[in-house]
Amino acid sequence: MHDKVTRLEAAHMIAHSPTIFASVAWVALIMACCLLVVGRRRDGLLTVGAGLIAHALAYIGFMQHGNAPLWLTYSVANTLLSTALAFYSTSLFRINQQAVPWLRVFCPPIIMGLLMILLLETREPRMLTASGILIVQCLMIVQWARKNRQPEGRAHLLLTVGAAISILGILIRVVAIVTGMSDEMRYDVSNFRQTISLSIGTVTVMMLTLGLVLLSKERIEGILKNMALQDSLTYLPNRRAIMEQLEKEIERARRNGSMLAVAIIDIDHFKRINDSYGHLAGDAVLKHCASVMKKRLRQSDCLGRYGGEEFLLILPDTSREGVTIALDDLRTDIATTPTHYDRQEITHHFSVGVWCGVPGPQDTSATLLALADAALYQAKQAGRNMLRLAEDFSISSLV
Repeated sequence: MHDKVTRLEAAHMIAHSPTIFASVAWVALIMACCLLVVGRRRDGLLTVGAGLIAHALAYIGFMQHGNAPLWLTYSVANTLLSTALAFYSTSLFRINQQAVPWLRVFCPPIIMGLLMILLLETREPRMLTASGILIVQCLMIVQWARKNRQPEGRAHLLLTVGAAISILGILIRVVAIVTGMSDEMRYDVSNFRQTISLSIGTVTVMMLTLGLVLLSKERIEGILKNMALQDSLTYLPNRRAIMEQLEKEIERARRNGSMLAVAIIDIDHFKRINDSYGHLAGDAVLKHCASVMKKRLRQSDCLGRYGGEEFLLILPDTSREGVTIALDDLRTDIATTPTHYDRQEITHHFSVGVWCGVPGPQDTSATLLALADAALYQAKQAGRNMLRLAEDFSISSLV
């Protein structure tokens, strides 16, 4: 009696396979239309839409199994499904604005098409080959999703889970084929195992699509975040970003009892450069000086545009002697590498004021910058093109 009830319950859970194929195709087509309408070439969503169309066409082909030639309902349909996965893979690179490895991405669909023609008359080898190629493509999506994930992003998790679920559905088919039940996995057959395997296709379509859309969103948010924290001229951290970094470095140095150097660098006579050569030439000078300084710094150092012709340089774990040597070398580099603009050679140099020490409990970014700025004023008063270290005087002496 119990076995009879179980069989009845399983029967109620069996869905008509062509109906499942039609449902997946319909969902894929709707999502494709949405993405093709709102997507743009740069965000990679048009490629996702192309993948969804291929996915829908594949399932329409599967739906006609038994009513149309086998080469169409199996060979062409599986090749289209493989092509859909290739388009999804392409989107991973397009979204991240990376070069697409076309050969690696579209080699599986080409192999699928050729092998499906060669193995058309052999049921089990044909079914296992198609399943194997699709599993490989899903694994490639997992690998590329993890490789192209955004910092602190979660889209790659959706893509990974979607691909993993697809692999699970394919493995159900593989197990049935290997155990001699290939007849039960024909596309025009409806049974419990087939229902589970095919229903997973709907989940795969939705999760892969949502994962790629979310990845595109994370990419755009990352670009906007960088724009908000990056100087558009020099591509260095802007004032907000460099001040946030200074707060972190002060706290770290205070916690570890380590030395910290804070330097304000000012391009000497910058107004004169603008007046003599024009503001575009002044922009070229700022870009050139930023590039020269960035190349000379350690990976742990942080350089940002503080404002106008001023740069803020943070050097963790640097002694007074070390910062003097480093900045004097940097000053020499700037003075001996003129900016070339519009067939003109523009020479320049900078003055720099530095605070260096172990931050105390009362030290803040404002107090340390005030001391460095006072030292910079001394350097300018002394004739420019030189370095001055802030002495150990209190902040009250500056006001």
